[in-house]
Amino acid sequence: MDSQDFYNIFSGVSATQGQTNILQNVNLDNELGTMQKPPKLMSLDEYSGWSVRFKNWVQANHLESWIKIEREYVAPLDGMGDKKSVASLTDTEQVDFKAEKKMISILQQAIKEDILVLLQHKDTSASIWYSLEKKFKGSASMIKSKTALLKKEFDIFTGIKGESTKQLIERYCHLVLEMRRLDIKKTNEEWIDKLCDALPYAEWGTYLMMLKNSTDFINYSLSEFIEKIEAHELELVKIKKMNSANMPQDVSLYFKSSPATSNIQSPKIQTGFSADNSSPITPNAFQSSHTTPFASYEPNGKA
Repeated sequence: MDSQDFYNIFSGVSATQGQTNILQNVNLDNELGTMQKPPKLMSLDEYSGWSVRFKNWVQANHLESWIKIEREYVAPLDGMGDKKSVASLTDTEQVDFKAEKKMISILQQAIKEDILVLLQHKDTSASIWYSLEKKFKGSASMIKSKTALLKKEFDIFTGIKGESTKQLIERYCHLVLEMRRLDIKKTNEEWIDKLCDALPYAEWGTYLMMLKNSTDFINYSLSEFIEKIEAHELELVKIKKMNSANMPQDVSLYFKSSPATSNIQSPKIQTGFSADNSSPITPNAFQSSHTTPFASYEPNGKA
C-alpha cells in the first residue's frame, strides 16, 4: 500500500465520521433548538416533550409573543367595524400586532409543514397552538377509547420473552408517561407493585421479597424503586464478571464515542473447562447501559 492509498482510506473514514457528526448536530438542533431557532416538531408523536421545550424557548427569548398564546390576539377595528390596516394602527396596537405576527412566524418555523396543514385554526397564534394540542390528544371519543386501552395495558403489563430489565423498565415508564398525559392516576404503591409483578420471578423474586420486607419500602417512589433495581442488577453483573474468565468486555461503560466498539469482546482464555461453544450470556445479565433515562422520573410529581 503506497502513501496515497493510505491517505485515501483514512480520508474516507474521516469524511464519513464528519457527515455522521453533522447529521447528529442537525438532529440535536432540531430537538433542542438554538439561540436563533426554536425546537422543531417533526412528528406528532413527539408533541408532549416538544411542547415543553418550545414553551420554555419562546418564553426565554420572546416573552411578549408567548403572551399572545395565553391571551388570544384580537385585531383592532376601525369606526366602520372593519379591521384596521397596518398603517392605521396606533403605537400600542403596532406592538401587539408585531408580537402576534412574530409568534405565528415562530410556530411556522417550529412545526413541520405536513403537520401544520392539518390544523384547523383561526389564523391566530393561540388558535394554532391549541389546535395542535387538540390534534395530538384527539377528539373526546378518541381520548375515552385511548384511556380505556391504556388502563387495560397497565393491568396486563408484564415482561416479554428475551427482554432485558432495562428494556422492560423503559417500556413501563413510557406506559406511565402516556397514562399521565391522559390524567390516569395511580398511587405510588400501585405503580411499584405493577413493576414488581412484571419482573421475572426466578431472577428477581428473592431480592424483591427482601425489599418489600424492609421498613423503607412503603415510602419508596417509583423512581427510587427503579434506582434500587438498577443498582442491584449492576451489582449482579459485577459479581458475574469478577467470577468469569470468559466474560466479554462492556466497552460502553467507559468508551462511548464509537458505535463500532459495541461488539468488541475480550479474548477467551481457553482452559480444560472452556470452549468456543460455551453457553451464552443471558440478555438480562449484561447490557450496554445499566441505567434508564427514567431513573429519576416520578409520575406522581408535579407536572
